[in-house]
Amino acid sequence: MRRLTLLLAGGAVWLFLAAIPVFADGGPHIAALNSGTSGLTADSCAGCHRAHTAQGPLLLNAADTEALCFTCHGSSGLGATTDVQGGVQYALGSPNVRGTAVVGALRNGGFVSTHIWTSQGARLAYQADPTHVRQRPLVAATSGATAVTSTHLNNAGTGIAWGNGPISATADLGATVTIECTTCHNPHGNGNYRILNPLPVPAAVVSGTWSTGTAVYVTDAALPPAGDTRNYTIHQTKSGSTNGMLLLSQAQVGTTSWSGDYFHRVVPWDATTGGTYQLDAPNGNPTTFDDQIDAWCATCHQRLLASTGTPYATDSGDAVFKYRHGTNVSGRGTACTTCHVAHGTSAAMTGPYSSNFSVSPVIASSTGADSFLLKVDNRGTCQECHDPTGTITAGTYIGPLPTPATP
Repeated sequence: MRRLTLLLAGGAVWLFLAAIPVFADGGPHIAALNSGTSGLTADSCAGCHRAHTAQGPLLLNAADTEALCFTCHGSSGLGATTDVQGGVQYALGSPNVRGTAVVGALRNGGFVSTHIWTSQGARLAYQADPTHVRQRPLVAATSGATAVTSTHLNNAGTGIAWGNGPISATADLGATVTIECTTCHNPHGNGNYRILNPLPVPAAVVSGTWSTGTAVYVTDAALPPAGDTRNYTIHQTKSGSTNGMLLLSQAQVGTTSWSGDYFHRVVPWDATTGGTYQLDAPNGNPTTFDDQIDAWCATCHQRLLASTGTPYATDSGDAVFKYRHGTNVSGRGTACTTCHVAHGTSAAMTGPYSSNFSVSPVIASSTGADSFLLKVDNRGTCQECHDPTGTITAGTYIGPLPTPATP
């Protein structure tokens, strides 16, 4: 594995240089190289494949797709600055692509452990208009890593594709499938945001009927300024703002590397004038990203998408997913990625109402304390944005202690 790591590190050495023609494409994952449009002498194929000495299907250099991806992007890999197992990004290093300094916590958590401060959500109430007080939610990072309680990768097992399929009066949670890294990402590069496949396809369908959605292209970001490294963390800067998403002071959260916001619903989070939501914009497109990422998630989870009208009060007609929380209704920044991470979370569902529940009133045999990729313990995700009592006054801040606790 060490030998393979060093081999791929050479192929990925350009991963974070601004000369890369497409923001998400990098290392051996460059569409212009792998499609041959930039010439037919590129060596990127050798970063992942062997013609006669392959160790896995598809002529892979490793036993399977997951093992190959983790060679660079795993916790012990040196071929990429992003560690998707541990949920952190490192600074660019030399001679290896990965350095030792931590840039910050990855936006999508990790497959093995995360740095999401799930026990210490925060919110700031503000006067949105003369009659409405609303909440600015915040979930910071912690320097201590915690094992995941749910993950969006089951190469060695199976999971339910929640809400897969069309609206139906028949009680059905969705197809049971096996997914891997390449279910969602194109390892050869495609110019899309995070090299996302326009139409994800599970590695295998174990039971049920898989329903294929409609292809969705999530717009990619512009190139960073020359000399800047690419940012895949929960840091996000609003144009013209020097503070951006460094939400809490260093005295509160510790080093800059462990600050930022996992909820990233507004930019900056503590803006308290007016009711305009700046929306999440990791690809630099605040007016389109939330709608695009919602539609992309719904290529697999079709019945979960509810973006118009009042879905919480409107019967969808589905036996299971009958009434649903809205996604980006009225442009308030409630995309799928507001409440959920894509890779893995360490949120703990230990409360009596969260720890042992039926996932469906019509399929009572399905129970469990799954954290469903949420970012806050129990159902703190709800309280991040909502005040059901109507008693919170503008200016009220509820948040973590001055010094972050190690989980």
